[in-house]
Amino acid sequence: MLVVFATAAFTPLEPTMVVVIDAGHGGKDPGNLGTGRYKVTEKDVTLDVAKKLAGYIEENMPDVEVILTRKDDSFPKLHTRVKIANDAAADLFISIHCDAFNSQAAKGCGTYVMGMHKTEESLRVAMQENASIYKEEDYAATYDGFDPKDPDTYIALALRQNIYLDKSLELGSLIQSQFRDRVGRRDRGVRQAGYYVISYTSMPSVLVELGFLTNNEEEDFLISDDGQSYMASAIYRALRDYRGKQQPLEIDDTEVVNKEETIPEPDTEQESETTEIEVNPISFKVQIASSHVKLENSDPIFQGHQGVDLYISNGQYKYTIGNFDTADEAHEKKRSLRSEGFKGAFVAAFKNDKRIPMSEVPK
Repeated sequence: MLVVFATAAFTPLEPTMVVVIDAGHGGKDPGNLGTGRYKVTEKDVTLDVAKKLAGYIEENMPDVEVILTRKDDSFPKLHTRVKIANDAAADLFISIHCDAFNSQAAKGCGTYVMGMHKTEESLRVAMQENASIYKEEDYAATYDGFDPKDPDTYIALALRQNIYLDKSLELGSLIQSQFRDRVGRRDRGVRQAGYYVISYTSMPSVLVELGFLTNNEEEDFLISDDGQSYMASAIYRALRDYRGKQQPLEIDDTEVVNKEETIPEPDTEQESETTEIEVNPISFKVQIASSHVKLENSDPIFQGHQGVDLYISNGQYKYTIGNFDTADEAHEKKRSLRSEGFKGAFVAAFKNDKRIPMSEVPK
């Protein structure tokens, strides 16, 4: 898919959300080793997916600041990863991992949030991931009695006050829905477990298990570029939907960065090309807002404006005012709307009632 950028210089948006992406393991800690057919290990897959996820967010949500706990094959300590997120006062923390089991039949994706382990499986996975602590030379002093092998440790974790649990569960559910419905992976659900990195962060946090490297089919998928792109795009879409629910009325600033959202879809079926007769010329409208829920024209957010139109794009309801023959007329209306308080208003072009990039408008 083509990405079209505006050629004019732009001023970066003030971040409205900070997201920390944590690629699990790294450096001297390879994580899970898979089937042994490849040299690729968990630390490699998690870093590749984390970087792809960061790229999708930065390309399509320019007002979201992305922080990676590692950008290379380094080994940040678990408490360092937590400190990075807490020091940044992040709004979300997403830790990316791959699972493994002693049976090659085990498969599927799961998302974990902080909480008391309720099943033997949750305890197993938590102990397995928390074992990274033993790679740190001074772990006994650093973690003050936190012992990944001691079940009592997880009871203590469960007693920690977690005001972010509901939002963590919501994000986890959205991630699992994307894995299941958009990528076609087996859904292992959202579970609570005592992972260190999501138990000590001061924001909604999830730990994502992309699949089992000990399963031949899933290992092949997760080490492939397409597989990593699909999984990263699924997490991105979940993040986008989560943000829409937390901030129902988002302002698109496509005038600042004018491009189409370019997130890979696992469906490779191509639409047939047809010759289309141009019925309507290009027109221009002023977009004032978008929302994940449909709003009535009488909603106070529209400040009593009549003639608010609606179109749907990327799963969002987008609202415009006016229908102009020239861009100059639309820009004049935009300036007027901005003076009324619609600070993010921008001009959008339409052809045959479909939104097109401004760069495709003939000069």
